[in-house]
Amino acid sequence: MKDRKIPIANIYYLLCYAWSHVEESDVVRLAELEGLSRVHDLLGKVLAEGTFRLIRRGIDRGYREVREDLAGIRGKIAVGETAKRAPRARAQVTCDFEELSHDVLHNRILRSTLSSLLRLPDMHSGVRAEVRNAYVKLDGVSLVQLDRRLFQRVQLDRNRRYYRFLLSVCRLIHEQLLVDERSGEARFTDFSEERMGKLYEHFIIEFYRREQDRYRVNQHGRGIAWNDEGTADDQRSRIPRMEADVILEGPGRRIIMDAKFYPEALGGRYGGKLHSDNLYQLLAYMRNREATATPGPKHEGILLYPVVDASLAADICLEGFSIRARSIDLAQDWRNIHADMLTVIK
Repeated sequence: MKDRKIPIANIYYLLCYAWSHVEESDVVRLAELEGLSRVHDLLGKVLAEGTFRLIRRGIDRGYREVREDLAGIRGKIAVGETAKRAPRARAQVTCDFEELSHDVLHNRILRSTLSSLLRLPDMHSGVRAEVRNAYVKLDGVSLVQLDRRLFQRVQLDRNRRYYRFLLSVCRLIHEQLLVDERSGEARFTDFSEERMGKLYEHFIIEFYRREQDRYRVNQHGRGIAWNDEGTADDQRSRIPRMEADVILEGPGRRIIMDAKFYPEALGGRYGGKLHSDNLYQLLAYMRNREATATPGPKHEGILLYPVVDASLAADICLEGFSIRARSIDLAQDWRNIHADMLTVIK
């Protein structure tokens, strides 16, 4: 957003909604985010505070496989290893057994992410101290090389929402952190326009799912069937999938919403015009869903942008469809964002 910076506290709320973890947003208080201006400081603060809370509650433990030379027998005797290494000379046998330990995968990811954050040279001094303290408190948990597949291996039941939230923070840090293999130093890359666009889109979906009960949100998914009558069956596979961002359906209204996170909401040769591509896309959504969905109220369209230089409010009618373009100022107080988001669909 040109000349407007989204406050760190609002970035935090966007992430909590996008991850479906609004309940966990109390990990940090807004007052604690004052003075922070960079996303990696925010994420470091959240991860450290979240780790402290886990430790107070009691961090997870799990069983891990252990092989050890023992004076007695525990678990199963590793016969081959005992014969090979001859610990019997010391009156011991090699045993395989399970041990309850905090050194489980999701704790390893937490501690390894805290370790990665400590490599950032420009981290806020207060946040760095908290991150280091959290790292030390997880002493005894092994460090691992983080990669995408490691996150996919974590299995948590539905009672581990808090862990899932913190692992979402860890994953984001991992994806944005670049480490120099020679020096060992790291730098946190700014969110790309594509990532901000996805964050904005998922925030909108989850906000409307949570904060209003008049409309069903993406009840039948976001896919829209093409009105492809006349196309041979063996050719339909060539037609690309069509998917809207948000589809709201309720008493007397059906709304297709497209979230557009652009540096500029308006374009056109002479300025002040809506992006033609946005209108073409939204019209395609409405035309095809009108033709293929079950009968009901005529579809409406909403283009929802972040504020750029000034707020945007445009109301037009194309091919019999009502289309509104609106903007949300993500730099304002969160309570006003909340109110404006609800106003958009009233």
